[in-house]
Amino acid sequence: MAIYDQHMHTYFSPDASEMFEEYLKQTTGPIVTTEHLDFHDCYNGGQDTVLNYVAYSAKINQLNEQYDKRIRKGIEIGYTKESHQQINEYLNGKVFDVQLLSVHQNGIYDFLQPIVKEKKAADVMDEYFTLLLAALENFSTANILSHFDYGIRLFDVKVTDLQKYQVTLKAVLQKVIENNMAFELNTRSMYQYGNVTLYEQMISWYLELGGASFSLGSDAHSIADYGFHFDEAIALLKKYGVSTVTIFEKQRAKEIKIGTFKDSTIKIK
Repeated sequence: MAIYDQHMHTYFSPDASEMFEEYLKQTTGPIVTTEHLDFHDCYNGGQDTVLNYVAYSAKINQLNEQYDKRIRKGIEIGYTKESHQQINEYLNGKVFDVQLLSVHQNGIYDFLQPIVKEKKAADVMDEYFTLLLAALENFSTANILSHFDYGIRLFDVKVTDLQKYQVTLKAVLQKVIENNMAFELNTRSMYQYGNVTLYEQMISWYLELGGASFSLGSDAHSIADYGFHFDEAIALLKKYGVSTVTIFEKQRAKEIKIGTFKDSTIKIK
């Protein structure tokens, strides 16, 4: 089933090499790419990972002439407190259809770097979830909270471990609601890193708090992962009584019924 994937990367991100045209071949509907923005990017040797907006926009404009305006613009904002001003300065005057909010690092290391495995899982969880909450408190204009579990992917975390951080994680979800954001089901996290049960717990808490907006994102860096396990993620949402997913255009949200969530139906005008 071809579905609108709201988290994926092209060669405009330093850790990907995929072409827009290859994603376009996967669907007859629209696509959106969410390229990285990470200042002092520890995963990139401390260099700033900054999307070349002019080149990105020019390429999309060119391809939209050929592909019936099917490409939308997105960005994945890697938040740190230290980069807050740089992020705002970068975003000023730029137009994106969707902004993802992520926490990838603590300013010293990225949470997927090997050094993290040398630490206690409980310490990493405590630090990471605190940083996630701070990002939501300090940056409220993004549209989607991405991969809430990014910082703990290197550990075998059980639901009982996650529940120890219920107060902080419920505060995270409450801020998602207050900021009018969507909560991302990151299918790479769920089905590659084996964190489905952790997402089930978060879905349960989110619904309990009154949350209703969900986004589906594969975090694809190539077409091999486009729409990664979306059928299973949709089935999971249905299990919890969720009937819609949220998509964005020009940062305006639209709820799409899960039962008709195929590429030909995704139009916002």
